[in-house]
Amino acid sequence: MNKQANPWVSFIALLFATFVTIEAAAFQAPVLPSVTAHFGIPVNLAALILIFYFIAVAVFAPMMGRMGDQYGRRRMVTIGLVVFGISEFMAAWAPSFWFFLFARFLQGLGVAFIFPAVFSYVNRLFAEDQRGMALGIMMFIMTLGAASGGLLGGLLIDAFGWPSVYIISGILALLGLVPLLVWVPESDGEVPAGRFDSLGALLLFLTIAALLSLPTWAANFGRSSWVTWAVVVVGLLSLIALWRHSGRQAAPILDVALLKDRRFAVPSAIYWIQMLLSSGVVYSLAFFINNRPGGSAAQFGMVTLALFGCTMLASPIAGKLIDHFEPKRIATLSLIGSLLAILFFVQMETTVSLGSVLVMAGVIGVMMGANSTALMKLALGAVPPHKAGAGSGLFSMLRDLGLPTGSSLALAIFGLSSSFHTRRVTDETAAELGLGDALGAELMAAAGRRSAEVSADLAAALQASGAEVGHVLESITVASLGGAINNVGYLLLMMLLLALLLSPWLSLRKDIQAVSG
Repeated sequence: MNKQANPWVSFIALLFATFVTIEAAAFQAPVLPSVTAHFGIPVNLAALILIFYFIAVAVFAPMMGRMGDQYGRRRMVTIGLVVFGISEFMAAWAPSFWFFLFARFLQGLGVAFIFPAVFSYVNRLFAEDQRGMALGIMMFIMTLGAASGGLLGGLLIDAFGWPSVYIISGILALLGLVPLLVWVPESDGEVPAGRFDSLGALLLFLTIAALLSLPTWAANFGRSSWVTWAVVVVGLLSLIALWRHSGRQAAPILDVALLKDRRFAVPSAIYWIQMLLSSGVVYSLAFFINNRPGGSAAQFGMVTLALFGCTMLASPIAGKLIDHFEPKRIATLSLIGSLLAILFFVQMETTVSLGSVLVMAGVIGVMMGANSTALMKLALGAVPPHKAGAGSGLFSMLRDLGLPTGSSLALAIFGLSSSFHTRRVTDETAAELGLGDALGAELMAAAGRRSAEVSADLAAALQASGAEVGHVLESITVASLGGAINNVGYLLLMMLLLALLLSPWLSLRKDIQAVSG
């Protein structure tokens, strides 16, 4: 495909498809509590909503990138928008939770069609001296979608209910077909060298599906359950087989040689930990803000706007800084800044003001923007030129894996901690008020579903003890949410400490330049 006289027109049409999918992904944080309540599932099982999506993205993106080279990139984006749009409508009108999960998997599949093709168009549409600006604008649009999606999703849910976010995303995706087909020319590339690694793709699917879902199965079936251990065995055996298989392939799905290089592996590992941290913060706060007294989806939308908005603003500034200072220094200072914010997170109580949460989220967002830019430059700068595609794809896959892993871990800890503290406080309350076993069990059930609808006997018993149903249930909720968010904070703190322990092994600029040279 020849360069366009004005490639920006085509690029803007492609950016619309990118923005729609990123914003739809950001909708999931505020919508998660509503979907959980609608289908009546426990909090720790809600992580499957994210896992099914990211499994499809992480596994199928490399496949769809190669298919775009063979069959045309605009065709792949077109298919992706259709699949994504239809699956959004399926999610909005899902009759059951498992049908909803199937729709989420299809949404991830649609994104896997879109993103590799859009990234490939940058080199096709723009000359060398314009690609940096194009990529910068693309990153800005992606972060803007993440920043606005949480706030807009919260407002839509409060006004029209949770299905509205999927309906609107589906409509926008289908509307995006018009500028795509009118202004984006087809682009056929050369077929990549080497046979497609189908066995590697299967092993990657089994590895990702098992390891990402492990915290969820452990939280629901218990650590000693045969289901949990079966998932562990499948994940580890698949990972070992994938590692051995990839070392023997000419064009492997997973490039083992890159992972053995410290200059690429260390910043990539820290970046993965950062993705665990960010998704853990977002999705634990989704339940904390929504379920605490006076909380709402719109309030949580403001939190995501603060976090991703600060990330968006910090990223270009950090890009300038790492041209003058060592990226290793910027990354380390950013981790220390995140550590200070997480120390506040650990100490949060249910009565914490929304303003304080917004400030904390903003600090984390600034540190994420600075750290991501520095780590990306270190990792991708360590990739040999002839492996640029494999390196960027592997780095991107780690991002796609970190987000659901962090969310599933945080939700598992949050759900288990919330249940534990609910039982503890309810037992203490029942004993203090002199309730019998039957009324104590009923109070426990009401606290678990956070409903003030109780039997006349329980209401009379509480009234005789000088307590009101609403006040008792609110005090139980406050205690359970406070204990749950604190436990998640300790998990995030351990992640950050691990990242800081790895930071001394980050390479210096001269080391990366030597590799590139």
